[in-house]
Amino acid sequence: MSSSGLPVADELAIRNLLAKYGHLLDEGAPEDWAALFTEDGSWQRLNVPLATLGGSGLPAEMRSGRAVLTRMAKEVVQDLFRRRCRHQMTDVYVEAGATPGTARGLARALITDWRDGPGKIAMVGSYKFEFTRLAEGWRIKSIACDLLPKAAG
Repeated sequence: MSSSGLPVADELAIRNLLAKYGHLLDEGAPEDWAALFTEDGSWQRLNVPLATLGGSGLPAEMRSGRAVLTRMAKEVVQDLFRRRCRHQMTDVYVEAGATPGTARGLARALITDWRDGPGKIAMVGSYKFEFTRLAEGWRIKSIACDLLPKAAG
């Protein structure tokens, strides 16, 4: 990625959007979390983080649209992880997109699992983002995450 080319106020707004992502997801506010996306926003898991190595074991998939994303947050964070996981976004980088009112970014996420008592790092993700500025502010257009642990090879 090249130099940012993004006004500081826009970069800060996007960084705050990513901070809200983790807080709303982990606090059990799936509708508010899904509202961080555009109406047709998408979230994609590019690979299976192996359960045998401590990952979620969830399949590679893409989900699109706020209603579907709300359901996914409920299924994974509330039902599977019983709201005992935490997402920490780190190494955030954002830059202007190809057209005005768009941006793209990279981040890593540490996902900890507290279901069995003491927390452990369950997964580490490399995230790619596309953002769009709407009347109500910046929103996530798409996320693609590549998660560890992976099969050797």
